[in-house]
Amino acid sequence: MPGIEKPSKFEAPFEEKKEKRLIPIEVKKDKVVVMGIEIPRNPEPGPRTPKAEKFRNFVDDEFSLDLLQKIAKGISLGIPTLLEGEQGIGKSYTIEYLAFLANQDVYRMSLNGQTDTTDLIGKWVPRSKSLADLIWAKIKKGDLTPESKAILEKKKKIEVGEEEIEIPAKSGLLTKEEMMQIALNEGIEVSESEWFWQDGEIPRQIENGAWTVLDEVNTCDSQILVRLNALLEEGGELVIYENTDRIPKPKDPNKRSLLFATVNPPGGRFRGRIPLSAEWISRWNYQNIGKLPLEVAIFRAQKRNGCKVEVDIEKIKEKFVFAEPIEEELTLADVFGESWVSDFCEKYITAFYKIQEMIEKGEIASHQEQKFDYDQRDWIRFEKYIRTFYEFGKMKKTIEDAVEYIILGKLKYEQDREKVKDVILGLIKVSEPKEQIPKERKKQERYLKELKAGILGEEIPEHHKKVIFEKIT
Repeated sequence: MPGIEKPSKFEAPFEEKKEKRLIPIEVKKDKVVVMGIEIPRNPEPGPRTPKAEKFRNFVDDEFSLDLLQKIAKGISLGIPTLLEGEQGIGKSYTIEYLAFLANQDVYRMSLNGQTDTTDLIGKWVPRSKSLADLIWAKIKKGDLTPESKAILEKKKKIEVGEEEIEIPAKSGLLTKEEMMQIALNEGIEVSESEWFWQDGEIPRQIENGAWTVLDEVNTCDSQILVRLNALLEEGGELVIYENTDRIPKPKDPNKRSLLFATVNPPGGRFRGRIPLSAEWISRWNYQNIGKLPLEVAIFRAQKRNGCKVEVDIEKIKEKFVFAEPIEEELTLADVFGESWVSDFCEKYITAFYKIQEMIEKGEIASHQEQKFDYDQRDWIRFEKYIRTFYEFGKMKKTIEDAVEYIILGKLKYEQDREKVKDVILGLIKVSEPKEQIPKERKKQERYLKELKAGILGEEIPEHHKKVIFEKIT
């Protein structure tokens, strides 16, 4: 099993870890590794897995590798990722490239001013296409009787986590009874048995276990995006309230559906792009990747035209991550001791308060078109990053990487990044903690746990099991 170090049959239970080679992208049978970040790989491509020929001109330069790693980190953390950047720099293309490497189905949906909530979630329609087209044409044009318009103007309240949000019915999400009543009001005869629920793209791709990329998400009416709120929460699910509260699940339990979004900067030369609410942005792993640096554009042109140029591994080697994740059942205090963890919590929470204060005072991000905040969701992501990408004996590096990804990743301009970096790294000054659980003991316990669970799928001689138990006890 990947990640489990097996005991030698005759000597010590665990071999010494070999020095890792710095290979930017590794494609293995069951995983893809991007600068040390591992994501699962399906055994075979699916019907919507991008084809190899699409990436004939993909260049593994410093910019694209950094973006690939950002996307892979979001996948490992299990959080929806939103990429903001200039037009044509490869936001969606890079997601698709990673899907190609991972044999993963991916669906791209371009949003615009005509996009309706029904396109994302679904709708009730008659089985007769002509009647369905007639009813929905009337609804979209607003060519309805006063009684039908009254139905569309209603607002429904639904609970999402601990909050209550309003869903305008005029966004297109109507119950079967409401659709039947509108048809009746408009003099369109459809029997009750003729109505059926037609899934939109989000539930369809969830059931397919596909990645869904919502392109140009800031070009559509922000009201329709509210229905994604529940899906964007930690462990979130999409509840289709209009269809008996159905919750779509992947048909194949081995596949995981993920949500991505891309935006061009609102305002300026990007007409039709509107700023999204800071509260909605906070639900995403928001990464502002800016524009393509001049030196990268030159590098890509040289590569496309046959020049023998290669990315300088020395320049990016500090970005490689060799994680030893902290087990879910352990708290940070279990691993590093309560004194160190208590001090660390005080410092990083204080840091988050400080940078939020800097935003509110206009000291940073004042020129960014898309507004955002640092809130409790970021605290949780910061903690999760440290647990997921912790490198043994390198907690300071792990913290710096978490600051880079969770905090600095939102900032578009280098001067803002430098201001925040000075403040954050000045506040989060901690000593390198010593693990309370010896490293070898952790490995042995992990191996024994896998052994007991039968995950390894191999017979271990009884005398060897005895050696493992003796080493642990």
